[in-house]
Amino acid sequence: MERGVAFIMNNMDLTVEGLTQNQKLQTAYSLINSGDDRFFIRQSLRALIRLSKTLDMVSSCDVWDLMEVAKISPNNPRSMGVVFKLAHKNALIERTDNYRPSRRKQANQRPVRIWRFVK
Repeated sequence: MERGVAFIMNNMDLTVEGLTQNQKLQTAYSLINSGDDRFFIRQSLRALIRLSKTLDMVSSCDVWDLMEVAKISPNNPRSMGVVFKLAHKNALIERTDNYRPSRRKQANQRPVRIWRFVK
């Protein structure tokens, strides 16, 4: 898999009470990866890798733009959050303290984080 991005698959209990933050995160990854959004997540990670070749900074809007051009949409729009969490955990991107208004009309210009590609 490109750039070390791995998907975690395991049997899952849907209760999150009593779990550590990392366990909750792993549960969320597994739930989404076990469903129909696995393709969306994989393609979005590939889009991030492609963007890393031409950009220094990225937001989710940049990835959404590529996904829309490719006509790939998630069953659950929150899957984009998993994309960025996976990319961050696998050292593809790093957080910045900067935000900008979202370009997506669905987001009503809410602030979205700007991420820096790790080179």
